Amino acid sequence: MSRILLAAPHVGEIGWELMSWQGRVRRMYRRGGYDRVVVLGGPGKAAFYDGMPLDYRAIDLSHLPGEAYEDRRYIGHSKEIVAADELKRLLEPLVRNVVAESRADGDTVDVLWPEYAGKPCSCDPEHQAFIRYERKISELPSEPWVVLVQRTRAHGAERNWPAESWVRLARLLADRGVHTTIYPCEAEAAITMLSGCDLAVGQSTGGLHLAALCGCPTLVWSVQDYLMWQWEITNRQRYETWWNPLGSPVVFHEAASLPTPEAAADQIMGALQAIGRRTGSSVQRALFRGKWTLRSTLRRSIIEPRRYRRWPWPVQKFVRYELA
Repeated sequence: MSRILLAAPHVGEIGWELMSWQGRVRRMYRRGGYDRVVVLGGPGKAAFYDGMPLDYRAIDLSHLPGEAYEDRRYIGHSKEIVAADELKRLLEPLVRNVVAESRADGDTVDVLWPEYAGKPCSCDPEHQAFIRYERKISELPSEPWVVLVQRTRAHGAERNWPAESWVRLARLLADRGVHTTIYPCEAEAAITMLSGCDLAVGQSTGGLHLAALCGCPTLVWSVQDYLMWQWEITNRQRYETWWNPLGSPVVFHEAASLPTPEAAADQIMGALQAIGRRTGSSVQRALFRGKWTLRSTLRRSIIEPRRYRRWPWPVQKFVRYELA
């Protein structure tokens, strides 16, 4: 007889699955003394759950309404967020079948459900357990290697960089002696690529959060200048500290509009010089780690909801929007 942790389907964005779900599953597995983990999820994501004795079961989520949004679903034409109770009702038969199958084999099963509520989970060890995804690369290109992480989401598609801009950027980088590859939409292939490249670049999107968990330096373009979630953090803070549990180096560019391919090429060359895995400066990486440690400490001690009320608002505001 085995003790099984069954992770119900995560139906939202990849970034949220990486930073607010798979770490919860891993922590629950470690703390609960389970023999193995059964994960129900979308195809091509099994590698997200490395580090556990895993039975990953790819399921079809096409019967769910809407599209992936945070840890839930969003119906674009009506601007409606699908209720958590509705998502559980639609997914309950899948979960119930696995529970019945396991119990018929004499196993005991505990089910862990996502909240489907758009509430990010803290990345600290009290709430989640992260590992560094890493694969051995047998051959690396001699020239600098950049992975282009293209945002293709339907929600907010007007913010996606046009395909022709990516093509133009690849040509500009090739002219400067930089090797480029396109980020693949499959976890194992993506982790392999991000384990070896010198830099991952793109708009704010899930693949860049995966890069952070691979220890891969990243360059992020963002047009999101609003405060995010109930914790009131900026997108820069999300990439630099809140959703960067390994402290991977990042260069963050926030602007009212996305860069031209020419400007993006210049930014990439600068990031390769500053933090590139094989091309950058060890001093720059050490400086980032120092700043990351300071900002993470301030975040944990001042900003997080359980603690921030101890501090006067001017202190909170300075740490929230200037330092952390």
